[in-house]
Amino acid sequence: MSYEPRSRGIRSRRISTKKPHSKERKESQETTFLYQEPTTPDPQQITSRITNALEHLGNQRFALPPYSEHFERWMKDIESVLIDFQDSLPDAKTPDYDERVNALLSNVRTELNRRIAAEKTLTSEIAEMQKQLSVSDIELSNLEREQRNKTNETKRKYGDSMRKIQDEIDTLDHQRLRLLRKKPSLLERIFGTSNTRIASNTSMLESKRTALAGKEKRLTEQLDILKSDYESRRKQITERGRELREKLDALKANRLDDAVQIRQDVCNQLRQVVAASINQPANPSQGENAQ
Repeated sequence: MSYEPRSRGIRSRRISTKKPHSKERKESQETTFLYQEPTTPDPQQITSRITNALEHLGNQRFALPPYSEHFERWMKDIESVLIDFQDSLPDAKTPDYDERVNALLSNVRTELNRRIAAEKTLTSEIAEMQKQLSVSDIELSNLEREQRNKTNETKRKYGDSMRKIQDEIDTLDHQRLRLLRKKPSLLERIFGTSNTRIASNTSMLESKRTALAGKEKRLTEQLDILKSDYESRRKQITERGRELREKLDALKANRLDDAVQIRQDVCNQLRQVVAASINQPANPSQGENAQ
């Protein structure tokens, strides 16, 4: 019996790549670095970028007040654009560049600060007016609740006493009906006690009815007094609330705009200053030194 060796499966061979030597990598990097050409800033491209940014800021609109935060952020953006211009082209300046730019920035900053202060004052006045109006509304609500409580208390007070009198009237009325239906005895006819009882009952009944009518009249008078006092106080509060709402509407109508025209004019003038700096003629002194 012959022996056959067991065959093995073929292993997948891993593709290996030879890494470059560290010295070769270093030479490659140095070679790449040596072939890089220095780039010089293009004044026209920089000027175009700066003037476009200034144009965008000049046309920027702010949708909703308050504008204070928008104004402050806008001033920072303007200053950032001008700093970018000076850093990109530090030599591109006319002799009066700084003076003109500083004057324009100072003027627009003064105007925007004035608007910021006016807006803060207006916002404070609106908040105070809204606070007073809220107090007036609360006072009116309290007055109405007080009127309801007083009216209900007065009705309850008089209602208890009037129900008591009405119960007494009903009792006397029933007694009178029994006396009228009862057949008097011989002694009652002789001494007239039956008629006396009926007369006494009738007198008491009329007295109670008079007392009930008096109670009803006093209740009506008390309710009229409460109503009159309530309407007088309510009229005062309502009138004060109407005046406050009119003042509040007037304040809201006086809100400032976003100063787009002012900002646009300043940006247009800044663009002219920047363009003039790029288009300035060569310095004569520099030409003489070159010769």
